[in-house]
Amino acid sequence: MGVHFIGLGEVNMFNLAYVLHQKGEVVTGSDEAIEESLRPKLKEQGLLPEDMGWFPSKIQAQLDAVVLGSNAKKNNPELEKAQELGLKIYSYPDFLYELTKYKTRVVVAGSQRKTSVASMILHVLEYNNIEVDYALSATNGIRLTEENDFIVIEGGDIPSSAIDSAPQFHLYRPNIALLSDIEWDDKGSYGDFENYTEQYRIFVDSIVKGGSITYNDEDMVVKKLVEASENPIRKLPYVTPDYQEENGGVLLDTPDGELPLETSSATKLSNLAGAKWICQQMGVDEVEFYEAIATYQ
Repeated sequence: MGVHFIGLGEVNMFNLAYVLHQKGEVVTGSDEAIEESLRPKLKEQGLLPEDMGWFPSKIQAQLDAVVLGSNAKKNNPELEKAQELGLKIYSYPDFLYELTKYKTRVVVAGSQRKTSVASMILHVLEYNNIEVDYALSATNGIRLTEENDFIVIEGGDIPSSAIDSAPQFHLYRPNIALLSDIEWDDKGSYGDFENYTEQYRIFVDSIVKGGSITYNDEDMVVKKLVEASENPIRKLPYVTPDYQEENGGVLLDTPDGELPLETSSATKLSNLAGAKWICQQMGVDEVEFYEAIATYQ
């Protein structure tokens, strides 16, 4: 498969290009600038462009896919060439879905907390020797295999690309989803609070029928939105678990007694409750979860 990335310097695009190259696909890419931290790995794999900028000559008719980054403009000359040639053009989330559509997609969404929740989930799974794929918004935050059934995806709410304004998380079609919080930032892309919230409503309705949504019952916007959805999915609310503070730390109340934790943040304890529900749906029992989360920092 031949794939060209327009916007190789974006972290998500870098991750996907790198892992596809590792799998033996023919990968090329362009960008106006690439962070110094990304350059060594790209150079090592022969993926670092010789010159920065956009070069329509890189877009050839034999390409199987062109992946358009979220920062590339509508008048990008490489995009225009791909459109002229009638090539298949994907946004990052659209292409990730194509690569994972036969997997069980676990999408963690939320304005502020999704990264923390996804981190907890992956820590618990790794502790319990459960191999899963993942796609996170962090450098090297990707694993794509043929054999793993589950993939954990960090579901961002930024527009997918210049030619697809849908938020990234609309395109993943999760089997299992988590929604941690909705906090509108007036500097964002969606104009006002109502429109921003509407994007999350669409996300909930995009969950595969028969799937599930694990949601923060203490966030009133999240609670109202999920409870109003008519999508035939299981709805699994979570709340901050009971705990005691002692000597600057936390003792979490569990069925087997008090569990000392590294964190004293109520927000992180709420995230922990959401991560627990997701891990249980991925084959981790309650005892295994608590043993693992006690080592999370």
